[in-house]
Amino acid sequence: MCRYSVTVVAIVFSNLFISPAACQEIESDICIYGGTSGGVVAAVQAARMGKSVVVVEPGRHLGGMTSGGLGQTDVGNSATIGGLSREFYRRVGQRYGRAESFTFEPHVAEEVFAGWLQELQVPVYYERRLASVSMTGLRITEITMEDGSRFKARMFLDTTYEGDLLAMAGVTFTVGRESTNTYGESLNGIRPNTPSHQFVVAVDPYVISGDPNSGLLPLIQADGGGIPGQGDHRVQAYNFRLCLTQVETNKLPITPPPDYDPARFELLGRYIQARLAAGHNLTLGSFLNIGTMPNGKTDINNNGAISTDFIGMNYTYPTNTYAERERIKREHEYYIRGLLTFLATDSRVPETVRNSMQSWGLCRDEFKDTGGWPHQLYVREARRMVSDYVVTQADCDGLRVAPDSVGLASYNMDSHNCQRFATNGSAINEGDVQRAPAGPFPISYRAIVPRRGECENLFATFCLSGSHIGFSSCRMEPVFMITSQSAATGAALAIDDNTPVQDVPYAKLRLHLLAGEQILQWGSAVVPTNGIVLDSEQTTNAVTVLGSWATSASVTGYNGSNYFHDNNTGKGTKSVRYTPYFPAPGRYAVYLRWTQNPNRASNVPLTLFYDGGQTNFTVNQRTNGGIWYALGTFPFSAGSSGSLLLETTGTDGYVVADATLWMPEAVATLPTVEVVASDSVASEDGPDPAVFAVVRSGDTSAAITIAYELSGSAVAGVDYPAATGLLTMQPGQTVAKLTLLPLADFEAEGDETIVFTLTPSASYQLGVYTQATAVVHDGGLGQWRALHFNASELADPAQSGLNADPDGDGLSNLLEFFHDTDPKTPNAAPALQILRSTNGLSLGWQRASSAAGLFMRVEHSTDLSNWHPAPYWAQLPLVNSLQGGQQELRFDLGALRPDSPQGFYRVAASTAFLPWMTNDAKFFFSFDSTPDGTNAFQITVTTNAGFVGQPVITRTGTALGADGGAVSFTDFTGTTWLGSGGAATPGHSLAFNNGSANNSFSLTFSTLGLRSVRLRMDIRSAAQAGGSAPTAFSSFTYDIGGGPQPVLGVDLAVIADNAFHEWTVDLSGLTILDNRPSVTLTWTIRALAANPAESFRVDNIQVTASPAN
Repeated sequence: MCRYSVTVVAIVFSNLFISPAACQEIESDICIYGGTSGGVVAAVQAARMGKSVVVVEPGRHLGGMTSGGLGQTDVGNSATIGGLSREFYRRVGQRYGRAESFTFEPHVAEEVFAGWLQELQVPVYYERRLASVSMTGLRITEITMEDGSRFKARMFLDTTYEGDLLAMAGVTFTVGRESTNTYGESLNGIRPNTPSHQFVVAVDPYVISGDPNSGLLPLIQADGGGIPGQGDHRVQAYNFRLCLTQVETNKLPITPPPDYDPARFELLGRYIQARLAAGHNLTLGSFLNIGTMPNGKTDINNNGAISTDFIGMNYTYPTNTYAERERIKREHEYYIRGLLTFLATDSRVPETVRNSMQSWGLCRDEFKDTGGWPHQLYVREARRMVSDYVVTQADCDGLRVAPDSVGLASYNMDSHNCQRFATNGSAINEGDVQRAPAGPFPISYRAIVPRRGECENLFATFCLSGSHIGFSSCRMEPVFMITSQSAATGAALAIDDNTPVQDVPYAKLRLHLLAGEQILQWGSAVVPTNGIVLDSEQTTNAVTVLGSWATSASVTGYNGSNYFHDNNTGKGTKSVRYTPYFPAPGRYAVYLRWTQNPNRASNVPLTLFYDGGQTNFTVNQRTNGGIWYALGTFPFSAGSSGSLLLETTGTDGYVVADATLWMPEAVATLPTVEVVASDSVASEDGPDPAVFAVVRSGDTSAAITIAYELSGSAVAGVDYPAATGLLTMQPGQTVAKLTLLPLADFEAEGDETIVFTLTPSASYQLGVYTQATAVVHDGGLGQWRALHFNASELADPAQSGLNADPDGDGLSNLLEFFHDTDPKTPNAAPALQILRSTNGLSLGWQRASSAAGLFMRVEHSTDLSNWHPAPYWAQLPLVNSLQGGQQELRFDLGALRPDSPQGFYRVAASTAFLPWMTNDAKFFFSFDSTPDGTNAFQITVTTNAGFVGQPVITRTGTALGADGGAVSFTDFTGTTWLGSGGAATPGHSLAFNNGSANNSFSLTFSTLGLRSVRLRMDIRSAAQAGGSAPTAFSSFTYDIGGGPQPVLGVDLAVIADNAFHEWTVDLSGLTILDNRPSVTLTWTIRALAANPAESFRVDNIQVTASPAN
């Protein structure tokens, strides 16, 4: 059967205009209001879980602050970022030839977000501002936009920064700061002291210096101040994160605001004069936080007493009208433009600072539709939901641990200033808080859903339920994406179980979150979910303090809000005894916590009293700070039967008394395994696989093999590839996945099911969720054929065959399906068009959204006889949703060269993948210096012809680096390739240096449309005299979605003679790697000795594969 049809077009020029219509009614399973970073991630998760989803964005852009100028991500602890949030930073990293990147240009972030949604065909409706919410009982039925369009859904997510949807749905919220007494938080409310971003010299605040009756200078609030600890309406300051450049060819001038008046910045002028008089050396960095970005750009943020934060001018923004918000946004822009103009031109500014400011300009290639100015105001805080769980300082300080975690926060409790006022004849800022949490902490599921008795089908993932200070750590963009993925997961489960969002079973949600690679607990320290925590600051009989101890919070890593130290005085007269109350007899593990510093004591004496005896310890507080340090496991009777005594006698430095933890000993049990369908909807229109995730809880120290059975109405080997019935989990691995890609048969057979059932084993125990089901949708082509042909016609290839043309209009049935036209009535297919833009030419076409599963290939000819695939960058179209179930396709053809001969393009549509190469496809990894000449190590794909997407290399090890590499190599065909440094220099290589442990590197790529994978690379294994360099890889595995599996029958030996040698492997016989959306190959090597030094280097990696057909 012919499965290949083409449409031909000669090169002509035209323009394609698409205008959306108002008053639409759009229905979906899940409606996401807010195309922010969190909104995009939520849409991706919902789509991957098989739900229909739409994104409704009030503005014109995707990504919120992540694409709005905040390119230096507020990471906190990067190890806490998992799931789709991590995947985003990896996708960004691919744009820069890196495994991942937390620093990036705004346009790159937006392109990644847009491409992500296009991959999953998620429609985005721009410039739709919420007007009203319709509810039946406690459920939202639809939301209506200002233009009259209506969005109906079963679940809604508010992923905006303002929380308009949650407010219109009647959900309880708050704005401003709570008092210190509201939730017992020492850092909330009006601050008694604000040491950060404060005036470092006194500045007179009055129009006439020294005369309060003359009034206050601009930028100072007349109604400022307040009682320390008191709550108020004030909101931490907003600004714009500016992307500037010094590259002349990319610079746009920073024009002053239309009402610029230097007198508005008199306070800044006086501040500069006062600092100069005090002898301060001022630079531009004294006034702006200039974060460096790729390609010579910046992420400018607030720094110091007077900077880009427009303090006190946003109080009404959270609950105001759209028009007033636009006014406030414009006022912020004018303020910052005026600030930069003042720094560039005012005579009171040092000349060096003026010259530096004048060297910067807006970026011509960023924020093009707003003249280089960011489109997103940095709304750091607006509405905050008040739900059944409010994240507070207690969560940040580790005094409370949410048992229903949906992800971790780890950044500082970070609130910018809230007001600037005059006191004692000087200007002062108030409200800034910068303090690290005790460690990464979980966010409760209850904090992203309304309280019981309020809306039952809504999530809020930025405006979550948190106090001002608790929210200040959770508000960072990586966490926003984490909570949004979890919310979309909860929404999908609520739909499946037809339950209010408040009643989603957490045990089931947890499995899905783990299957989605979310990180729910902090693994580097014990999480005291069922233990007894005694903190030195507790004023109870459980903690007995003798002597005079000082309190401090200067070194991070403590439990609670501070820690005690002995001030290195009064040795032998001070002690702290911790006496817990044990609810039941048994063995308890005992832990001690402190903060480390070089001035700490290295010999702190401890005495532990327990049933049957006592044990003396000595701990070194110069190391192991910020963790629960294990002392051992001991027996205790019920009640107050034991204690831990910490003393200062004979110590050689500051002694810290922070907290103890007493954990009941866990009874050794087999690990528990459960299964969920992490992608429960598959389709014959591919690649759209079903994914089952097996999750292991409990002991993960050993490798286990998990047995399963597949059943259901779909037939293995007919409707999907046959599977082995076994999944292997390596030590430490908690999730293993089975990916099943349906086999297209183009028959009208209806939906079918795949049922995954765990089977018992002696190496694990089964949990509650032992069976999961995925639905395989009939391909769109099969459904279309069943709609248009009767039973006898379906049996007649001349009528219903893919290459048949029953109406004689020149369009095969395959193309009729592609455009969703009637195969029995003559039609004219939408014409291919060549479109001109500032970036060159593109090829425009239309298709039915139901035909998105068909494969396409753009082909080029100069004579209409000989056709060849166009370059691979032209093969992936941009997709825009139109009305009537149609999609606009745009294939990038590149710039038009004046000397280009006449050419013709056509697009082939096929039910099978069409290779973009007629010969073998190849990509080649080079390890080289960065383009800006800094000689920093980077990874680049020097060539990538014929492979779908961008291959990625990742590596792990405790001592990684880059070093000289091989100069050239000869590939399988005899072709010589230049090495990473070119013909003249050795370049770099991926290096594991001496002393490195946990060493591995992985290569991830797609083999769609390809088979017979072959690989080669240069290896250098070296050791100093007396050492023994590695002579083989420890392991070599592949992973196609079900977890790592060993590659058998491969010689893992390498030559260890301190020289580069070729290492090759032919994986042609491993046919399971053929035609896969994602393949990951991983090599591991043993730990490398530090002395005599051993090292291992990899260079010049080339992968070759052949067309699948």
